[in-house]
Amino acid sequence: MKISVCQSNPIIGDLKGNKEKILEGYKKGINDGADLIVFPELFLCGYPPLDLVEKKEFREKVINTANEIASQTNSIGLLFGSITEDYEDKIGTNVYNSALLCYDGKIQFVQSKTLIPNYDVFDEVRYFESAKEINIHKFGNENLGISICEDIWNDADYWKHRRYPIDPIKTQIANGATLLINISASPYAYGKRKERYQMLSVLTKNDKIPLAYICCVGAQTELIFDGGSMCFNRSGELCLLGKSFQEDYFVFDTNEKYQPVQEVETCFEEEVLNALIMALKDYGAKTGFSKAIIGLSGGIDSALVVYIAERAFGKENVVAVMMPSQFSSDGSVDDSVKLISKLGIKSHKISIQTVFKEVLNVLYPAFNNMPEDLTEENLQSRIRGMYLMALSNKHGYLLCATGNKSELATGYATLYGDMSGALAVIGDIYKTQVYKLAKYINRNGEIIPEAIIEKVPSAELRPNQTDQDSLPPYDLLDRILKMYLEDQKEFNEIVNEIGQPEIVSKVLRMVDMNEFKRKQAPPVLRVSTKAFGYGRRYPIVQRWRK
Repeated sequence: MKISVCQSNPIIGDLKGNKEKILEGYKKGINDGADLIVFPELFLCGYPPLDLVEKKEFREKVINTANEIASQTNSIGLLFGSITEDYEDKIGTNVYNSALLCYDGKIQFVQSKTLIPNYDVFDEVRYFESAKEINIHKFGNENLGISICEDIWNDADYWKHRRYPIDPIKTQIANGATLLINISASPYAYGKRKERYQMLSVLTKNDKIPLAYICCVGAQTELIFDGGSMCFNRSGELCLLGKSFQEDYFVFDTNEKYQPVQEVETCFEEEVLNALIMALKDYGAKTGFSKAIIGLSGGIDSALVVYIAERAFGKENVVAVMMPSQFSSDGSVDDSVKLISKLGIKSHKISIQTVFKEVLNVLYPAFNNMPEDLTEENLQSRIRGMYLMALSNKHGYLLCATGNKSELATGYATLYGDMSGALAVIGDIYKTQVYKLAKYINRNGEIIPEAIIEKVPSAELRPNQTDQDSLPPYDLLDRILKMYLEDQKEFNEIVNEIGQPEIVSKVLRMVDMNEFKRKQAPPVLRVSTKAFGYGRRYPIVQRWRK
């Protein structure tokens, strides 16, 4: 069977645009001699549709549009993800995440998702019921075992610990499936594509069955979908691999012999940079922004974000704003100017000093002669945030926040100041990883000035300030944070591994007590297995760690 793999980028709720993509892909597949044209999970409505699913008008429009698409099919098959409803039962939502197989002018077969995830960024239990039946469908010379994303992530031959007692794929194979097709919208995290490859290779090899795994691509707010669709033969060899972080289209012929693909993932730095660039560009395109603005401090975080923005929007559409104060070093301004020149982007230099002094004069009576403290430092950050938001409003720029994951984790950031922005571009990148990315960017020649990379990190909000006045060294801090946030290790486990119980206790307390800041932070682009955002839900008010 010849299968057209349509690795495409939908927009949530854009039924007209997504329908056009489906029909264009269908026509292309027919012209290429395909027997079946396939699009990813929930492609018609976009994934994840979240509470749009609860709107009756939305569901009705999705279902009507699916029937309109089906009416334009001929004998060539078209498979795509959509929403279906079944109100025979009076219990539950009666709404399903389904794969629709269309041909000869109508929807001929529906297989709904069986395993409904309810962890990390997944909240599908809120909206969807599990499939009532697991079936196969005779199409051409094949018995198709059609499944949706999570359904294939529960193989007993691969996973030591399984989330679900049911294995839909094994059921389909036992019922006589001769070809597996999985439509997926699986959010990206570094390392996941390699894991996906290994898992699917084991499945297809052990069960001696070919597989077409069709992935979504693009970004939906903080979630990134990396593409990388995979087609395997019955020996578990990867025959074809879709492009990463871009739309792709290719035809998989189950009868053809292919040279096996060995490498599915590049180095951390290349993968993550490509992910962030695509996600920022996609966020802008889908929300109507074509230009970006960034506060450029002379530090490595803002330098990295400026670079990513320039790659995403082009140098003519990026503006960097330098906002020095009396505490800003000459080197910070000079380094910023050098980076601006290397990237060829636009810039402004607007001092905050006059405004800062005036605000202090206005507030002086209400401060009641209290000594200077964090208040004055935060004022400087908030004045900068005010400048950036004003320029964003006036010129229609997308304001990119520049805080990293280490700062967000520990609360080393100012609400309504440096946390201002529409999107936290590197909010899932630890400080030590920021350095890795900067050095990778410079691998073929200096783009980010070496002085920025080498300087001691500082917020420059008071004389001789460094980040390590408030935080442990970043290499130690990031080890603790990764174990706590991503590896789900607790205090005793972390101390047993690295010692230093006082520092571990301090860091964990900082993480837990600064949840109120993260709840007010912009969305964070997710590139790890546990990013800040709706995939991590901790209470603001709690006394777990006093």
